[in-house]
Amino acid sequence: MSSISQLQKYFEGKRLIFPILLGLAAAFYFFFKDFDPAAYAEVAWGPKVIFWFVLALIMVGFRLLGYVYRLRILSEQSLSWKKCFQLVVLWEFSSAITPGIVGGTAAAFILLAQEKKLGTGRSTAIVLATSYLDVLFYILAVPAFLVFTGLVSQIPTKVGPVGQNFILVYFLISFVILIAWAVLVYIGIFIRPRWVKALTIGFFKLPFLKRWRHQAKDWGDEIMVAAKQFKLKKRVFWYKAFGATFFSWTARFTLVNFLILAFGTGGAYFLEIFARQLIMWGALLLPLTPGASGLAEMLFPAFLNEYFANDQIANSTAVLWRLISYYPYLFLGIIVFPIWIKRILKSKTTKEV
Repeated sequence: MSSISQLQKYFEGKRLIFPILLGLAAAFYFFFKDFDPAAYAEVAWGPKVIFWFVLALIMVGFRLLGYVYRLRILSEQSLSWKKCFQLVVLWEFSSAITPGIVGGTAAAFILLAQEKKLGTGRSTAIVLATSYLDVLFYILAVPAFLVFTGLVSQIPTKVGPVGQNFILVYFLISFVILIAWAVLVYIGIFIRPRWVKALTIGFFKLPFLKRWRHQAKDWGDEIMVAAKQFKLKKRVFWYKAFGATFFSWTARFTLVNFLILAFGTGGAYFLEIFARQLIMWGALLLPLTPGASGLAEMLFPAFLNEYFANDQIANSTAVLWRLISYYPYLFLGIIVFPIWIKRILKSKTTKEV
């Protein structure tokens, strides 16, 4: 099966129905759970709500802009702004319709490889660099914020059926895994790519990991390609790429602060809310549902309930958060994919002629 056929199958209609219906079901459940219209009287409706909500919407745009600019940097301007926008939307779209972070990355390899100005080698390098920069931001941000706010105090005593200790252990394990992965990729890209490839292949020769040895070999090859692409890049290249990453992730988290300023009580307590979102994101790394539907809506009020006058407003804000940060990529992806695939097929036909 060709890469184009893989993508068309990946983004086909029946594959979209489940995540959309699941997301809508989760939104419906949490919005109408113990529904009480009188609860909204606690919100100071007026210009203040509109002002902060508009700023929240602007953060959605800033997040997308940061990702687009980062792709433009990593492609060394070989991709136009329009192409970068299309690719980022489809990348986010694929993440929204698959569980966890793996599906979006897998689709990204195929998406970028179709761009004739990139090819397989540069596409592989860009996807790895993008993933590395995201993880780097996270592992730097976590200690930077938790040193001021504390860790245990930012975790609720209970989230659904699990208690505080379970969440704490899960978060710490996720964080350690991310640190190990970031260190491995750093060594692989910038210091000893052959050593990392050999180590990875050797590790996956263990009896209980043998079933994934072929994927491990492919990943080792990808590290080699990325190292070749990036070994001569100057520091300013990486500063700009990380700056775009910082801008995008800050917009992602600041969005919630603005929603709390719009519908919550008092100040937004920036440091605490940012820290809690970092912990939440760690819990969303390996969800079982597409786009973390259901889990995200459950975690939001559990972590941030105290900043709202009542449970109804907290649940409603969680649904609103998902509506403006998750669903736009679903619907944009449905619009952009046919446009993108038409352009790619046309370029391939032209090249063959």
